[in-house]
Amino acid sequence: MAKLGVFVSVFFPPVSVFMVTMLPLVLLGLVAIFYVLTWVVYAQSAARPLKISSFPWDPRRILKLNRILFLSTIPTNISLIPVAFSLIKYRLWTMRGSRGLVVDIHYNSKRPYKTLDVHAPEIITTSASGKQAGRPVVIFIYGGAWSSGSKKIYTLLGAQLRAMGYIAVIPDYTTFPRGLSKEMEEDVQIAIQWTQEHCETYGGDPSQIYLMGHSAGAHLSSLTIIKDCVRQWMNTAREERQELIKESPVLAGLLQEYASQDNTSLESDKGLGRPLLRLRGLILCSGVYDISAHLEHEKIRGVEEVSAMSRVMGNSLLSFGMNSPSMILQEITRTLSSLSSSTYSETSSTLFDTTMVDGGLQLDDHLSHFRSLLPEKMLVIHGEDDRTVPASSSIRLHSALQSLLRSPSDAVWLHVISNMMHQAPIVAIMPSFKAPSPFTQPLVQLYRDFIDDSNALTGI
Repeated sequence: MAKLGVFVSVFFPPVSVFMVTMLPLVLLGLVAIFYVLTWVVYAQSAARPLKISSFPWDPRRILKLNRILFLSTIPTNISLIPVAFSLIKYRLWTMRGSRGLVVDIHYNSKRPYKTLDVHAPEIITTSASGKQAGRPVVIFIYGGAWSSGSKKIYTLLGAQLRAMGYIAVIPDYTTFPRGLSKEMEEDVQIAIQWTQEHCETYGGDPSQIYLMGHSAGAHLSSLTIIKDCVRQWMNTAREERQELIKESPVLAGLLQEYASQDNTSLESDKGLGRPLLRLRGLILCSGVYDISAHLEHEKIRGVEEVSAMSRVMGNSLLSFGMNSPSMILQEITRTLSSLSSSTYSETSSTLFDTTMVDGGLQLDDHLSHFRSLLPEKMLVIHGEDDRTVPASSSIRLHSALQSLLRSPSDAVWLHVISNMMHQAPIVAIMPSFKAPSPFTQPLVQLYRDFIDDSNALTGI
């Protein structure tokens, strides 16, 4: 080829001149295409108001976004085509004759336009006494970068959970820009309350409710549960103990948030005011659990202006901390340790049902109440090859949970799975036209073991 190029250049000068002339034009055209693609992405999905002057010009940012577009977004969407065809087939034909599927149930009086679907097995099981046996219930909160998503997309997940013998509840919730983290958290909490009240109607067992979330949904699931636990714990604390809470900006912010809630909301039977009943389990897949850390990851990828995350979470370091499950757990651990080392003269008015030892409260006594509010067991899953949310996010959450529990606990499972990417924990178990993913069977078995207590897990 090299000899041919020299031959053409020597004996056909016009060709060589044309190539030399056109090369800069070709390169300029490619650069223009890359810029236009990036600007289109910004115009369609940027989380901040955009003006012409705010469009990105830095070639490094253009390169980063095009790399994500061509090496991640487009290949991922192509890989989802078989699942999309299966979804279309299921929604157009299969689900029509399904008696166990109830769609578009209104669960949220504050936002009546938000509905949920229930996927319930048609076969009714009975216990040894002859009574109908309640099935485990899985509430699934989908992801979508806090700005997109629909329960319809996850119909196949509901079908899979139903085939496994569980009742699946999949709600829609508020997304940006229609709402921020508070509205999203409220929708998740109301969906949980609805399920606790109504799951028996569909053959579910209220004592076996599992909350499952993926990506942004995993963040909202863990945030909703942990903040509800903190809220209940703070409501039992005496005023002087709250002085220790106020030493933590994050917990002080949460305390102020709870105190500022409207009295009618606190007394109502819906919303953030009413405490949740304890869940049987929490399943978190590919989630974001530290907002500040993930914002740094977004900056490295060049997507922080496109992502809605920072605006959804309040755009300040304090609000980031108040919406970070890992950080909240770390602050709770530190505060409980401070409480355990404090001395009090009134043994009759201790924080919980605790005892005084050498003038101080034992840490175990403080933890016992908080542990009793957390789900009985938790499963944290992440792909080692996840480029959207690094696996370190789940590792840090697991570490924070273990620190809170003071010792390694078999009630908290962490699985970082080699070669698995961001969507796989959910997409891999959905029925598809193509051959099953290598993660399908291991994931199905993992979920089944966790929900069915196959490994005899001990609760918290």
